[in-house]
Amino acid sequence: MSIDSSNSLFKEQQTLQSRVAFLEKERDFVKKLYSDMPQMLQLLAKGALLNSLLNCFKHKLQSQLPNAYCLFMVCDKDCLQWRLQYSDSISERLLNLNGQLMSIPQALITFAASPSCPKRHDVDIQTVSGWKHWQSFLHEHGFTDVSMVSVSDEQGSIYLMLAFQREKNRLEHELMVLALDAYEAWLSAVFEREKADHLLLEDSHQDPSTGLLRRYSFENSFGIVLKDSRRHFQRAALLSILLRPCSNVNEAELKVLADVMRDTVRDNDLIAHYDEHELVMGIRIQHLEDAEVVATKLLKSLSAPAFSKNRLIRGGLSIGIAFYPEHSSLESLYQAASFAAHSLKNVTGYRLEFHGECYESSAGFYTL
Repeated sequence: MSIDSSNSLFKEQQTLQSRVAFLEKERDFVKKLYSDMPQMLQLLAKGALLNSLLNCFKHKLQSQLPNAYCLFMVCDKDCLQWRLQYSDSISERLLNLNGQLMSIPQALITFAASPSCPKRHDVDIQTVSGWKHWQSFLHEHGFTDVSMVSVSDEQGSIYLMLAFQREKNRLEHELMVLALDAYEAWLSAVFEREKADHLLLEDSHQDPSTGLLRRYSFENSFGIVLKDSRRHFQRAALLSILLRPCSNVNEAELKVLADVMRDTVRDNDLIAHYDEHELVMGIRIQHLEDAEVVATKLLKSLSAPAFSKNRLIRGGLSIGIAFYPEHSSLESLYQAASFAAHSLKNVTGYRLEFHGECYESSAGFYTL
């Protein structure tokens, strides 16, 4: 074998040995990175609190990158408000006396403002102008490189993790990418679960087609209103709003009706989609005639030309009204309001129930 062939074979063997050594290191890195994944999934599935999960991920990443310094930050979507999630003796140099970040490097702002590029690696940061605001911090600790990842919670906040490294013990780029990918995946999963929790909570309380309260949520909320009214000697009214039974309820048309109803009452009044052909409103009032004003305003709004093509609204509404404390429970209020609404026999308008009788106006309550 010639010397050249021998040297070539030796180089190939060295290259192969180097590759095998890196693959073994990569295997060990990945094994450690995902070793406690079942426990993390359990925490996520059980609905652990956001801060608990973030703490878990922080400790995991710091353990995974022992030769790097990990800095965890949050900023708003406009990159104007910044804060550290956690501070220690190293990061304190970045804070003022009030515990706020003194300055933010332009390179970091640019990165956070680029959601399409959620990972980035900057080298020679001690000499790069984009990091000049943190030069004293970088020199003091000998940081020469930084690897960054950002994850939006889709609620207006961006979570960032910065892994600062020193040149002499810099982790291979491929392994750092694995760590950043894992952190991004973990946080994305947490924020997806948070979003799912919110949607489930919303769906359990609101009718998705109208945005109005479901029956159960209305009863709970209006029950609280009645307790407050009892405690403060105040009045309340419940309105039963019947749609024509023959109407084919179109969701888009129903949504328009729901929007008009919301515009008719105050923000703290309650509206619910009780069943396919009935909606209810629970309102606080000072005087009996206040409920009439609401009913009149609603019917007038719905008579506008803009709703002339809405078949559901054009079909007409029958509104029944009952009062607290004349009826002391939600059940009796609802029965009285429903009785008044049905007394109209599908005629558009409103009727008021008062001590077992139906009236066209509260002015008739006390006439002889």
